[in-house]
Amino acid sequence: MESARQDKKFQSSWKLPSSISLDPERKDSPANPYHRSVRGTMTSPKRTVPNASDNESDIVSGLPEFECDVIASSCLSRETRDSSDKTSAVRHRNEDKERREAYWKIKAKVENAVKRHKIFLIRGELPRLKEALEARGWVHKYEPTRMRMLPYGTTAANLEAHSLGDITQADGTLNEKAVIFALLRDRQPDFIWDCRNEFIEWHRSIQSDVILNKYQRSFVYTSKLGMARSLADAYWLHEENVSSVLYPRSYSPSTDRRAFLEDFRLTAAAGLLKWFVCGMNAAEKILVSDMATGGRRAISIARLEFALERCRKFISDATHEDLDADEGEQRQQPSDEEWELFLDDFTAALHHGAGVECSSEDNSERLKRCFSIAAITLERLKTVDPQYNVNGMRGIWILKPSHLCCGNGIVISHSLKDVLRRVEEKPKDYYIVQKYIECPLLIKETKFDIRLWYLVTNTFPLTIWLFKEALLRFSSKPYTFSTYHETIHICNTAVQEKYSEYERRRRLRSVQDRSEESARSVRDQGWDCEKLNEYLKSIGHKGEPYYDQIYPKMAEAIILTMLAAQDRMERRRCSFELYGADFVVAEDKSVWLIEINTNPRMHPPSSRITKRLYDNVLESLVKVIMDVPVNAYADTGGFNLVYKQNIPDFQPYLGPCLFVTGKSMTLRQSQPVEQTPEKEKRANICGPWSSTQQRARIAPPISRSRRSDVVDLIDYFSTVRCTAIN
Repeated sequence: MESARQDKKFQSSWKLPSSISLDPERKDSPANPYHRSVRGTMTSPKRTVPNASDNESDIVSGLPEFECDVIASSCLSRETRDSSDKTSAVRHRNEDKERREAYWKIKAKVENAVKRHKIFLIRGELPRLKEALEARGWVHKYEPTRMRMLPYGTTAANLEAHSLGDITQADGTLNEKAVIFALLRDRQPDFIWDCRNEFIEWHRSIQSDVILNKYQRSFVYTSKLGMARSLADAYWLHEENVSSVLYPRSYSPSTDRRAFLEDFRLTAAAGLLKWFVCGMNAAEKILVSDMATGGRRAISIARLEFALERCRKFISDATHEDLDADEGEQRQQPSDEEWELFLDDFTAALHHGAGVECSSEDNSERLKRCFSIAAITLERLKTVDPQYNVNGMRGIWILKPSHLCCGNGIVISHSLKDVLRRVEEKPKDYYIVQKYIECPLLIKETKFDIRLWYLVTNTFPLTIWLFKEALLRFSSKPYTFSTYHETIHICNTAVQEKYSEYERRRRLRSVQDRSEESARSVRDQGWDCEKLNEYLKSIGHKGEPYYDQIYPKMAEAIILTMLAAQDRMERRRCSFELYGADFVVAEDKSVWLIEINTNPRMHPPSSRITKRLYDNVLESLVKVIMDVPVNAYADTGGFNLVYKQNIPDFQPYLGPCLFVTGKSMTLRQSQPVEQTPEKEKRANICGPWSSTQQRARIAPPISRSRRSDVVDLIDYFSTVRCTAIN
């Protein structure tokens, strides 16, 4: 009840003034609340410039061939006028009358929508969004399919109307799409949903009160590389139970190459120690007494000692123990050649079945000593490495194209040479390298991730709506490290859909094999959030694990991520954006944000669950966008207001703030003064907000009341003879 009360309190600040009049005929479908002609006092007088297209006398331009008052000879075809068959003539007249009646109905609907500023354009395939808007009295402005890739307003888009068909169809009826296209040909829509283009390409041709489904240049913070850069300093925005995020370590190989190399090598060193300790505890056969036995390769104990030394050095640096060490105690860093030899043996042990050499008693003693020290070192490593549990031991990394989607171009590898080779083959900043989560939570030995939709309706103050139900996306094959095939490790719907279709066809071909037909994958069993919650309880988790632990952590991660990106977000009032955030749950139930997608896939659905969720998301989105600005307590469907930024009306006092603007001054001197260059005559800006861009206009106002120490400082400057105040 308390959370619901808070939601209503937040939404109450959205309510428009009572001066907005609703249509008496459709009280459930008010006029477009974003248009300046219906916003009342919300619009500044300086921006209420009348629009020529808003005049009621010029609603839409009609089609002359249907505008005749009577059935005149000019309105009939020559074939009809010359016909000697009276029955045929009557039939043609009736058909013409029906066409005109249908035309006037279409035109009346279009004119009503234009008056109420309810014309929308969808550049893409979203039939459920189209249905939800048309149910509210909106009219769809059609455009040719092949023109959707071009910026809106392109001249060719108005000329290519033949793809919609003729106005009169073959059976004599009207083609409603073609009629609406002709009537709205020169009319700008009031709501544009573009699934492909960035609005920055054509924002100059869009009026300020047109509703847009995107913020300009959202890829700056939603691309893989952009999000990694935004989250680099996100810890400053951390707030307990409000905003927090777990994000796998990510690097841009072109700019962070050295940092990535160090991370890769240290992760491999820790992985070798984990493999050694786990193998010794589980009494696995990781020791090789005879190097020639069975052709099995054996690595030297020196590799374990090398890994121990590197991990201990990392712990020493992380805990600042190295500050107290003498210069003589600080060992020289290993060379690249030493690391290459170590990584070769690491790969042999972790991925090719090699063991540790123990052919002598001396080696046995060294192994016992290494085991005891390695166990202690790993325990200490847990306290300084926040991603220790998800690192695993195999040193696997994932390469993702920064600006691609739908799982395209993803590569998984444990070889440093392979990773660097792939990076060098592509342009700068093409790939982002991310630590692969090797220990995900599995459902019946199958990997899955979670897609959660959220909606941003305002960037300042930041306002975030979270959809209450998420989509579970499963891989097609059981989880294994024997191969890095995408059917096992990539849960993206676009990737798995290809292999699911293949599996369905294969089962149909072998329908006589009942055992194979009954062996359905987890992905085909229709798992939802409720079923996941019940499964977690069945394996020992207490309470409501999904709703009490996983879902809140996803919400906190989204809030912190958007706060980190807020400075880069456009502050256009009539814009909103729907995002899809992808999460992976680890074995310890920690929730890790993988990526954020703009323009998430909403059509076509791949299953009954996606069909239901896609429809609910779009229907709820329309409610939030269209109803909440009119009624703060309106139904918002599946979206809940989870965050609305609190912007104080005044700025807190942070101590004396000296902010000086003016021109440079030259004191009188006995010697002649050289001519001041023209570039030095420009105003100097002094203060904490000065920059090369001269941002003095956005500096906070200075209080009129000055403290004594500020007055003394000003008097000091007045008495000191100086050339200029810098």
